[in-house]
Amino acid sequence: MSLFHKILIANRGEIAVRVIKTARGLGIATVAVYAADDSGSLHVELADQAVLLEGTQLSETYLNQEKIIETALACGAEAIHPGYGFLSENADFANRVEQAGLGFIGATPDQIRLMGEKTQAIAFVKSLGIPVIPGMTGLVDDILSRSHQLVFPVLVKASCGGGGKGMEVVHDLAALPAALKRAQRQAEQYFGNGELFVEKFLSGARHIEVQLLGDGQGNAVHLFERECSIQRRYQKLIEESPAQTLSEETRGQLYQAAVQIARETKYRGAGTIEFLVDEEDNFYFLEMNTRLQVEHPVTELVTGQDLVAWQLRMAAGEQLSLKQSDLEIKGHAMELRICAEDPLHDFRPTSGLVGQVHVPNDARWDSFLRDGTSLSSNYDSLVGKLIVWAETRDEAREKMCGSLASLHIDGLSTNQEFLLELVKQQDFKQNNINTRWVEDQLPTIVQSLNQSADSTAAELLTAYVLHHFYRPVKSTKLWKALGYWRMMHRFRIQSGAEWHEIEMVRKEIGWALTWNETTYDLRNYHFNGSIIDFQLNNKDITIFISGEEDATVLQLKGKKYRLRSNHIPGQVCLNKLEVAQGELKMDQVVANLFGKVIAVLVKPGDLLQKGQNLLVIESMKSEFTIQSPVDAVVKNIHVSQGHLVQDKQLLVDLES
Repeated sequence: MSLFHKILIANRGEIAVRVIKTARGLGIATVAVYAADDSGSLHVELADQAVLLEGTQLSETYLNQEKIIETALACGAEAIHPGYGFLSENADFANRVEQAGLGFIGATPDQIRLMGEKTQAIAFVKSLGIPVIPGMTGLVDDILSRSHQLVFPVLVKASCGGGGKGMEVVHDLAALPAALKRAQRQAEQYFGNGELFVEKFLSGARHIEVQLLGDGQGNAVHLFERECSIQRRYQKLIEESPAQTLSEETRGQLYQAAVQIARETKYRGAGTIEFLVDEEDNFYFLEMNTRLQVEHPVTELVTGQDLVAWQLRMAAGEQLSLKQSDLEIKGHAMELRICAEDPLHDFRPTSGLVGQVHVPNDARWDSFLRDGTSLSSNYDSLVGKLIVWAETRDEAREKMCGSLASLHIDGLSTNQEFLLELVKQQDFKQNNINTRWVEDQLPTIVQSLNQSADSTAAELLTAYVLHHFYRPVKSTKLWKALGYWRMMHRFRIQSGAEWHEIEMVRKEIGWALTWNETTYDLRNYHFNGSIIDFQLNNKDITIFISGEEDATVLQLKGKKYRLRSNHIPGQVCLNKLEVAQGELKMDQVVANLFGKVIAVLVKPGDLLQKGQNLLVIESMKSEFTIQSPVDAVVKNIHVSQGHLVQDKQLLVDLES
């Protein structure tokens, strides 16, 4: 059976890039589709052909089934790869693709329908004798009518779809109605189906999943397991293969159950069976993902198998040539999801124009970013995946620490520092984790992120001075080439709330830098874009530098620091006269993020209490509730449902 000659990728971002790379290696031409706000994405550049999907809403672009199928036919594509998310688990789309005479690179429509809808999937798996979590399904009113049957706490989630959308732990009956309504709204928005599932909440459970390959003819193998317990708000952050501290008996039972499901359904493609394993090693079927998982690279690194290549082969009708005895795990792989979000401000999504991207040499980097990429608020915050492999888990963790420290994305704030703190925690080192572990560790992690840079101040100050005052400048004018400030070797620099005095004295070789009554030997400094390498007291230092509106951002060992100086235009910090203002009157509410208004919860004239919900904004596929800062009366509302808002935009006027 020959492979396809040309395929269309009905997705975007890093997964589109990932599919393009494998297809290219197999000699398969690729067609990318893209929305206007994705025109600068790497997948558009890498594909053999790229087609713009007109429109501003997802329903007009990446979720427009008719337009995507028409594009595939017009371009001469023979099949469509859906990636993950979007239409990847939409049975109707898969059916329409096949009815159009195209191949669907994934599970069959019937398999997606059976295993993608949680109620049907659980009933089917239960009939096979595999343990499932007790629960109920339905719309809001139906579940509330049977709520007396529930034992709290429970987990509410969308019956169709995944990715943590709409998932919420509810601890008592009084909180259930509001949680159900929130979940139903998100289920309808993201998956087009408002049906919900409510199940027993296992507080100390681990999230273990088994990767499968099936050829649609009843042949199936497993590619071992992944540990996916490091999550925040049910979004995975760190994935590993294999899972540690799991008994061999339980491991074998998970494999057996997963393969049983694949063979009973005659599964086609690369799918995943997800389980929860409690503190007594009891396991429960959670769900099946009938498409490629975000975390598939860790399986590829420990097995040496290209899962996308196998997807293409299975969709083309090739019989599975792998036997279970052909597969073995070698070493340990770890993946971290790098997201554009600010952990110090409740993980608020961040935006920006990406400058230079520096990727460590000894890690795999799956991403759509390139120099000059501008992020859109219409998609989730994932910008890349950092993946490492080593002989053991301890070695993989150490390697990941070094890779995180060496990854630099100029112009964009990410969760990089947060992840670095996570992998340094003792519990993580010992794999003493569960799906709630990150939430429990948040206060400790945030405190670590807020710590001052005292121990690394000399390195940071040196890099700041080198960047601003000793970087070579190309110019035909002698005075500009030398640099005005190079005549001055005393500097005053602010880091946090502290001011530091620096003096630079030229030596026969290098410089003597004096700070805090200590003199350092500075030599061998080199500039390479946003990277500065130098030696301080014979210690090799590498620091990444980028700019913000009123500060210079320096990244050292994976942590970012903001420095400023009155010597630099735009960073001048004036001493302001403090004036007694009396009682503070807050009369405006402004957005602290960019996104789309999906709900307005008040109207002019409403009497508010401090902390009362005003409206809900969706940004990067997450919802954020804006609350009243004071007791007040609503005067004016400047936005409505569907309104696109920018950071610092006025939302509501209050009278207090």
